Amino acid sequence: MLPFVRENRLALAVPLFAVAYGTNVSTPLLLLYKNELQLSTWTVTALFAIYPLGLAPALAYSGPASDVLGRKRILFPGLVLSGLASAVMLAGAHSTALLFTGRLLLGAVSGMVFVVASAWMQEISRDAPLWAARLTGLAVYGGFGLGPLFSGILGEWGPAPLATPYLVHVGLILVSLITLRDVPETVKPDPTRTIRPRLGIPVHSRRAFRSLVVPAALGVFGVASLGYGLFPVLLQPAMASIAVFVTGLMGGLSMASIVPVQALVGRIGPHRSAPPGLALGALGCLLGTLAFVTGAWPLLFPAAIAIGSGSGLSMTSGLRFVDLLCEPADRGAMTGAFYAVAYAGMTMPVLVASLAVGGNYTGLLIGLTVAAAVGAIWLHRVAPGFALDPLESKPDHRE
Repeated sequence: MLPFVRENRLALAVPLFAVAYGTNVSTPLLLLYKNELQLSTWTVTALFAIYPLGLAPALAYSGPASDVLGRKRILFPGLVLSGLASAVMLAGAHSTALLFTGRLLLGAVSGMVFVVASAWMQEISRDAPLWAARLTGLAVYGGFGLGPLFSGILGEWGPAPLATPYLVHVGLILVSLITLRDVPETVKPDPTRTIRPRLGIPVHSRRAFRSLVVPAALGVFGVASLGYGLFPVLLQPAMASIAVFVTGLMGGLSMASIVPVQALVGRIGPHRSAPPGLALGALGCLLGTLAFVTGAWPLLFPAAIAIGSGSGLSMTSGLRFVDLLCEPADRGAMTGAFYAVAYAGMTMPVLVASLAVGGNYTGLLIGLTVAAAVGAIWLHRVAPGFALDPLESKPDHRE
C-alpha cells in the first residue's frame, strides 16, 4: 500500500468526521431548548426529524452533480455550508424558527458531504474497497458519537452551553478544508452530461437494491434515531439534572461499539453481517422500551451499545452492497440512493410521537422492535441468494 494513498483516505475521513460531528451537536441540546423555549415532545422530535428533509434534495442532486462536475467542486461548498449551519443553530438559542432552519440546513449539507466523500473514498481505494467502507463508517460514526458526547458534557457543565459546542464544530470544519486541498480529483468534468436529480439505481440492480440495500439502509438510523431523538426525551423526567449528559453519553457509547463490529464485515462479508445489524437494532429498541416502561433509565446505555453496533454493521454492509452493485459512472448517484433510504429512518421519532395518541408509546415501540427483528430474518433468508462477489463469502484479504 502506497503511503500517499492512505494519507488521501485519511484526508477524506476528516471532512466526513467534521460534518458528522456537527450534525449531532444539537441532539443533547434539544433537551435544553425544550426547557428554554417550553417545547412539546412532538416539537422536539420534529426538530430532530426535520434533518432528513434537508437531505432529500441534496442526495438527489449532489451525487449526480459530483459525477459530472467532480467531487471536489461539490464537497468544498458543502463543508462551508456545514459551518454556516452551526452558526444558524448558535443564533437560534431563543428562536424555534432558527432552530428548524439550522437543522434543515445541517441535513442538506451532510447529504452533500456524505454522498460525495463516500464515493470519492471508494475511488481512491480501489485496491481495498472494504477498508474504505470501514473507514467511511468509522469517520461518520466517530463524528456522530463524539459530537453529542462533547456537546452533552459542555451542555451540562460547560460555559455558554448553547454556543460553545457549535464553535467546536466550526473549528473542525476549518481543519477539514485545509486537509482536503491536496486530495486528487478522481472525476474528469464532463460538460456533455446533464445533471439530473436521480438516485441512480441501475435496472439490473433494482431487485438486489430493494432486497439487500433498502433493509440494510433502514437499519442504519431507523432504530438509532429513537435512541437519540425519542428515548432521552421520554425519560428526561426520570434522569433529572443529568439528562443532557446522558443523551450525549449514549452517542459516545454508540460510537465506541462500532469499532469492534467493523472487523466482522471484513471477516464474514456484508451478506452475513447485515442480518445481525437489524437484530441488534431490535435488541436496542427492546431495551429502550423497557427503560421507558420501567423508568430504569440506565438501560439506555446497553441499548445505545446494541443500537450503535447494529447501525455500524448496517452502514458498512450497505456501502459495500452499493459498491458491488453500481456502475463506476453512477457511483455518486447510487450512494445517494443508499443514504436517502438510511436517513428516511431519522423520521421515526416524530412518526412515533405523532401516532402515540394519548402518550401511548409502548405499543408502537414494541411494534418497531418486532419489525426490526422481522427485517433481520428477511435479510438472513434472502442475502445468500445474491452472490455478487465470490470473495464476500470468505475473509477479505485484498488489503
